[in-house]
Amino acid sequence: MDVLQGDLGSFRLGDVVRLLAGGAKTGVLRVETGSITGRVFFADGLLTYATTRSGDGSVAALARLRTRPERDRRGRNPGGKWPDPARPLILQQIGEVLIRLDEGTPGRFWFVEGVMTRAYGADVVQRFEVQDVLRSAEGRREAWGRIVRVLPDAGARFVARPALPAGDGEVVVDAAAWSVLAAIGGGASAQDVAERLNLFELSAAGLLADLYERGLIVLEHAAPPGAAVRVSVEAETA
Repeated sequence: MDVLQGDLGSFRLGDVVRLLAGGAKTGVLRVETGSITGRVFFADGLLTYATTRSGDGSVAALARLRTRPERDRRGRNPGGKWPDPARPLILQQIGEVLIRLDEGTPGRFWFVEGVMTRAYGADVVQRFEVQDVLRSAEGRREAWGRIVRVLPDAGARFVARPALPAGDGEVVVDAAAWSVLAAIGGGASAQDVAERLNLFELSAAGLLADLYERGLIVLEHAAPPGAAVRVSVEAETA
């Protein structure tokens, strides 16, 4: 049954999420805003999953996304991998969905009790405290803010710069940057790169922003006709 509903002009999405968490609710918060429809799942007031797709997706597929492991304050990453590869990715997924659903576009929301996500299949359902989710979402929002200052058009397409900037005799790129340059090929947007490299769009956009600031890629329409470096590479499969 629906126990809560309203419009995003009267309520902030974060406040609605806090309200449901505080009431220890189990069910799904459905949100329609602009052209996006999203679902945020709760179990006893803890967030378990979120998606903007028509289906729940699969946590197993999400776990195949590549991401950079967190490092300590000295830049070390003991063990070289996540203790649980799926958990931080699920947290990122929920935060990314909340950002997409809370961009100030008019919309509505309603909560349906008792509905659980099917994304986990037979796996143990991960649960997250609301403050951890909102903190993650805010961090991702700040990261997007930095990115859009460099790349103001989220749908912009890029190509490799046809020649190095004047005075640069050589450029050294790490493996992550090289994979993005290869994925750009004859032209690509952040979403294209994310799909080709199995990355979150935020991660792909951040890598593009770094390359753009270094002068290694340019907007597709800014490159001289026929001058783009074209690389044909098959997308890496998980």
